[in-house]
Amino acid sequence: MKYLIFKGAFMALLLSASTLTVSAQKIDEQELKVSVGKISNSTQHLKKLEPVTFKYDVNKYKHLKLPAGEQYGFLASNVQPEFPAMVYEASKVYESGKNNSKVAKYNEVQTADLIPVLVAAIKEQQAEIELLKNEVKLLKAKSK
Repeated sequence: MKYLIFKGAFMALLLSASTLTVSAQKIDEQELKVSVGKISNSTQHLKKLEPVTFKYDVNKYKHLKLPAGEQYGFLASNVQPEFPAMVYEASKVYESGKNNSKVAKYNEVQTADLIPVLVAAIKEQQAEIELLKNEVKLLKAKSK
């Protein structure tokens, strides 16, 4: 008898969940993103970054379940002065005994946020290349 009551309650829950309707709202990007500005001097900022390879100390910090093996990235302390918004405080909750947990906090770099800066730097460099090409062309024309 208990099984039938549970089964009936479960079926009622499933039926009520299946009648749930969801409506989507399309938000215009111009409304969503405010204070939009161009990225400038990206090449100068990027020149100050030092890409590194590193390994997490997975033995000492086994409880954090960090990825093993060689990693590619940046030290947060190197990125912070140039791009402070790209550095965030990551936190991981881990068990530290029976019915007890702790939180480990450390700085991480949001490396995906570097992509727009890299595109801006490529555009800056391309503009400089075009300018230099034109200067070379002018110098060649004058020497003839």
